[in-house]
Amino acid sequence: MRKNFTLLFLMGIFSLFCVNAQAQQDSTIDPADIRFWIGEGENQAILAVNWAEPDTCLAWGFRFGSDPTTVKEMMAAIADADYRFSFDAPASFVNDIKFNDGFLDLGITEYGYFMYNVNGEMSMEYYDTKIIVDGDLVKWGDTNCGTIIDPENWVYVWEAPVVPVYPLAEEAMIDSEEIVYWVGEGDHAMVFAVNWADPDTCLAWGYRFSSDEVILKEVMDAIAEKDSRFAYSADGSFLTDITFDVNGIHLGLVGMYWMYNLNGSMAWYGFDEQPIQDGDFVKWGDESCGTEIAPWTLVWETPVTPVSNNTSVIENATTLSLYPNPASAFSMLSIDKMSGNAMVTVSDLQGRILNSFAVNTTADPVRIETANYVPGLYFVTVEDANSRQTVKLSVK
Repeated sequence: MRKNFTLLFLMGIFSLFCVNAQAQQDSTIDPADIRFWIGEGENQAILAVNWAEPDTCLAWGFRFGSDPTTVKEMMAAIADADYRFSFDAPASFVNDIKFNDGFLDLGITEYGYFMYNVNGEMSMEYYDTKIIVDGDLVKWGDTNCGTIIDPENWVYVWEAPVVPVYPLAEEAMIDSEEIVYWVGEGDHAMVFAVNWADPDTCLAWGYRFSSDEVILKEVMDAIAEKDSRFAYSADGSFLTDITFDVNGIHLGLVGMYWMYNLNGSMAWYGFDEQPIQDGDFVKWGDESCGTEIAPWTLVWETPVTPVSNNTSVIENATTLSLYPNPASAFSMLSIDKMSGNAMVTVSDLQGRILNSFAVNTTADPVRIETANYVPGLYFVTVEDANSRQTVKLSVK
């Protein structure tokens, strides 16, 4: 009986130890879950940082070759690749590690300091001399969010789930030299673009001004006044829709709201207050076609196309027909009530001419090759000496 009691007692102690060990297990992450990788090479390590307010742990992946590398070199490479991440370390001691994506603003909390684990155990080497090897997990932790398991040796663990950092999606831009449609006058210039989801389209205008800065609403009002295709609606500082209408095509809000970036980063002022300076790039985006890199932070990757100067509205012709429409490899164009020679032009929504050729309108239907066209809407225009007719072509 005594032996059984002793055995049960020892098993209980062992079970309690296991429970405590499990409760104090430093949280980790599988390399397969990492989304943002920096560097190149056959070896890889993970850097994770745990902050207290709010309780957050973010992780990056780091690839490297056979040459020895340190924790400091890994952190410096991540800071170079990700503008949201930074650290302050005047010597071998790290004073602060920060992450700011415009929504989260993470840093060391009051009376806290950073300590770090390598593969779940406290590192006894400074970060600028600690060599990392393939498979290492380096985790820095703010002590305010850690659990101390060894007070004498200052050993902490951080139990917040490790979340992979979203990679930086590249915001599609355009050089001002590519802009065709300019509004306003002056020595200063900015680019204004709008991204729509259906069809996936991004159009851009240029705005010139002479003052040191203008308000974004002034820019949008000036474009709307000059370009009849462009319009917007708003409820106070809240933009409710942006539209673009041409040749029967209507672009407007598809998602639930609009957001906008200033020079690739989320803008924080309402459009009726946002100051614009020389060289700025403003892009509104329908959230349905954006990539979320953080809560309420979207980027739009659709290539930016300059708006054409042609604002004329061409009525759809009753004398033209296309079959099949929608098309995939080709479409046949039939021309009625026209005689003699004419010019056929295929253009996209932005007015760019993709194909142009002469035809005899009395001949058999004309074959238009569409296999190399990006799915979307196009215009087929037939023009002779007396008339100009246009019909819409859909490519799937």
